[in-house]
Amino acid sequence: MSKVLFKVNIKSNWPIFLFITCMLLLYTTISVGMFDPINAETTQAMLGMMPESMVKAFGFEGLGTELTGYLGNYLYGFIFLVFPMIYTVLVSNKLIAKHVDTGSMTYLLTTPHSRIVIARTQAIFLALSTFAVLLINVLVAVVMSEIMFSGMLKIVPFLALNLITYLCLLVISSMGFFFSCLFNDTKNSLAFGTAFPVIFVVLKMVSGISDELSFLKYFTLYSLVDVNKILDGGSYSVVVGIILLIAASIIYTVSIKMFDKRSLSI
Repeated sequence: MSKVLFKVNIKSNWPIFLFITCMLLLYTTISVGMFDPINAETTQAMLGMMPESMVKAFGFEGLGTELTGYLGNYLYGFIFLVFPMIYTVLVSNKLIAKHVDTGSMTYLLTTPHSRIVIARTQAIFLALSTFAVLLINVLVAVVMSEIMFSGMLKIVPFLALNLITYLCLLVISSMGFFFSCLFNDTKNSLAFGTAFPVIFVVLKMVSGISDELSFLKYFTLYSLVDVNKILDGGSYSVVVGIILLIAASIIYTVSIKMFDKRSLSI
């Protein structure tokens, strides 16, 4: 790995990182602060006043009356999937395709580092920075919950939910990275890198609208982040986690090797 390139990535991508992290922190702090263990049923009643299709589309139908389930369904049914997705789409495009498109890849290739080292460094940065986005919010959520509602947050299941969410986003980031390595221009890289995650989001939302459309959940990666199954424990998290980790590893590996072998228009 190139430490110099890694530091350059931090400097060039910190505005996007800060924006997405702050947006998630806003939702995290508000959601924890809004929880009322005494009048939790009031929140359910308020949701009942909204169109049922909208509530289901955003994954708010099962907020429940206990803190862990409330945070899980409120944050991880939509918000914690979409905002980090935006981060991975934008950053993955900048890590490879933008350098090729602007010609700056020429300077990177003149360094002592090989193409594989360069691509691997970019992949590691994308994976770690995405993890950092979630980690910051998880720490804030846990600390706030312990301060405001001591002992009410089931930390182990909550961490398992965040791990599966991260691994799902890791696959999404690997897909964006694949297209960044595949194309020589940011136009196609961004278009294809955005298309699949957005389709996944739309399919997830539509599948929750009615039972007739529920079959669509089998065509979206986000359906694997099943909040209730993960919080219930059992083998679901282990099996899904292994599948997602293997998928992300394969796509990242293929992307790096593809970038190493293909010709570049620089």
